[in-house]
Amino acid sequence: MEAIVLAGGFATRLWPLTRDKAKPLLPLGEREIIDYLVEEIVEEPRVDNVYISTNKRFEEDFQTYVKQKGYRDVEVVVEDSMREGEKPGAIGALHQIIGSKGLEGPLLIVAGDNYVSFSVSEFIDFYFGGEGSCLAAYDLDGDPSQFGVLEVESGKVVDFEEKPGEPKSSLISIAFYVLSESGVKNLDRYMNEGLNPDSPGYFIEWLVSHEDVRAFKFEGNWFDIGTPKGYIDAYTTVVAGNTYKNSDISNSNVKKSYVEDSVVENSRVMESVVMGDAVIKNSELNRVIVEGEEIIGKDLRDVVLSDKKDKKELKKK
Repeated sequence: MEAIVLAGGFATRLWPLTRDKAKPLLPLGEREIIDYLVEEIVEEPRVDNVYISTNKRFEEDFQTYVKQKGYRDVEVVVEDSMREGEKPGAIGALHQIIGSKGLEGPLLIVAGDNYVSFSVSEFIDFYFGGEGSCLAAYDLDGDPSQFGVLEVESGKVVDFEEKPGEPKSSLISIAFYVLSESGVKNLDRYMNEGLNPDSPGYFIEWLVSHEDVRAFKFEGNWFDIGTPKGYIDAYTTVVAGNTYKNSDISNSNVKKSYVEDSVVENSRVMESVVMGDAVIKNSELNRVIVEGEEIIGKDLRDVVLSDKKDKKELKKK
């Protein structure tokens, strides 16, 4: 079995934070977001090689990540894109890797910006315990219309619709799959027919009508860290406590927050991420992401602030 970690997006919903930094490489406690998955995958004996699919813009960052971690069986594969409009799409990038590396399946495919509470080995056990491709399914407490929505009977996916206007259920597919050898061949067929190369969900919707696909239903935590709110929610749940790196914190109340290379004085910082030589004095921050800004005497909530001179509200999902 081979594994592909999809990390080729430009994360525009997290700009300006991710304008110059790949989203999967953002910190989640002491580790990068992507490392929660990659560390498990490289330790899984049934996985022979791991490919991280990214774009030209962040190629060097991922090469540095792999080198620093000392991962010997992890290769960074680069899409020919520098900006959002040039992307081949997640399925397009996947198809390119499969072709260039001669991959036949089975193939573990995961999104590098996802956090899941189940283990990679559990999912692979599930795949080998039956026939055909499989996906991970989660019962969402919220609006499922922005995801792939599925219905399952006796473990088999019997209906799948990507981003439906009127969802038939709250059970959604997350970006966690194993494609069987047949599934890999069908992906090639899908691309050769000129179908949607972007979201994996459109391919899965098509695949369900062409072969049996099984659903690995799980409970616990799942985070798609694609928005400021999603990032904060993931940190406060997964890490829960404080993480300090190379920072000077004095006379301050800090809870469930990440502080790196920054100064915090006489302030209250709640469920926030502060980094990039930020300076926080005499202020209160609640669910705020700060990079490199100087904040003095302010009360801030639900915003992203960056010295890249951009600002975005922390929107609700």
